[in-house]
Amino acid sequence: MKIMRSGITFGIVAGLLTFLFGGWSVAVIGSLMGVGLGMGLGSGVERKDPFKIAKDVAPTAIVAGAILTALSIYQNSFVQHAIGKQPAPLNVMIFGNLIGFLGTVIFTTLLAALHGLPEKEEQKWKMILLAVLVVAFPFIDKLTALRWTAQIIFALIFVILGLGLNIVVGYAGLLDLGYAAFFAIGAYTTGMLSSPVHGIQINFWIVIWIAAVMAAIWGFMFGAPTLPLRGDYLAIVTLGFGEIVPVLFKNLISVTIKEPFTCWILPMFKINTTCKVFVEKFDLTLGEKGISPIGRPSLPLIGEFQSSNPITWYFLIIAIILLSVFIIRRLRDSRLGRAWMAIREDELAAAQMGIDPVKTKLAAFALGATFSGFAGAFYAAYISGIFPSVFDFSASIIILCVVILGGIGNIN
Repeated sequence: MKIMRSGITFGIVAGLLTFLFGGWSVAVIGSLMGVGLGMGLGSGVERKDPFKIAKDVAPTAIVAGAILTALSIYQNSFVQHAIGKQPAPLNVMIFGNLIGFLGTVIFTTLLAALHGLPEKEEQKWKMILLAVLVVAFPFIDKLTALRWTAQIIFALIFVILGLGLNIVVGYAGLLDLGYAAFFAIGAYTTGMLSSPVHGIQINFWIVIWIAAVMAAIWGFMFGAPTLPLRGDYLAIVTLGFGEIVPVLFKNLISVTIKEPFTCWILPMFKINTTCKVFVEKFDLTLGEKGISPIGRPSLPLIGEFQSSNPITWYFLIIAIILLSVFIIRRLRDSRLGRAWMAIREDELAAAQMGIDPVKTKLAAFALGATFSGFAGAFYAAYISGIFPSVFDFSASIIILCVVILGGIGNIN
């Protein structure tokens, strides 16, 4: 009975989602629902013969698919008329709902049946299936003309930001409410070094690493004065830093850099000399207008990435996420990762056991900021422009919500 309730719930939620998109969305939503429902049902049954598990969950999968299909047909037949929109063509409705139903049933039974395999085999096949879905998604999206890939890319940018903040909040236990500031630093570094506006156009594949290093340096510099702070006091200071950085970038529109020895030191001793000015009234960030355009990545066989083709950007962001997950997993299992967790649980006890809180916290801030540098560089290149209003306090809160809802200290 509990399994059937899960199927009914999944079917209703997925069916209501079709109200937002219509058309071919039922096919994609049904397949994704089948994956989620199958994994949920598989973890709730005892490990036995895969065919018996598939037989047990098949009725639930059929009910979920039937509810999804019924709500999708209702949406296309009545809701579309009610809101003044044109219903999907008959062939789209028939084939879309058929694929959605079959996707729900097949993926639910398949994912649940995998739980009957040995644990390592189960994990291997789940990863293979997940990889197939990830690779196939943008092509299916293009075929069905749903245009979800561009929105998914923005969501994946926040996944990278969440992975970075998870180091600070999840592993080290340091509440950071200004993480969007490092996101801004990575984005503006990319804009300054790869935009024709400033006459500097360094290759994106180099700039993305420079942006990550710059974010790490600022993370280190920001972490140093906050070391004595804990809890709410640390949150207030990080909040202030997050508010200052966008304002700083907004006002760096008349930068003058003078040589200190000839301009300040010698005049103090009444020595007349010519002041050397390196930069005078230089518009570094273009204020509210932002920096645009920004250089984009290119590859030999693909050429320059374009906004009109989000598939290339999709696979680039997936590659960055995989690299980030690999590095963070290695950090978590390393001596440094265990030191972060020890400080999170009890800083005083960790210090007594020989862990240096200063170095450990600074490493958390610096390494956490590094991944925001990656995200900022990708974001700037993807939209080919950066504007200070994007990096306000709400961005930091959204990133923190990603960490909390995904499980603090968890990247699985």
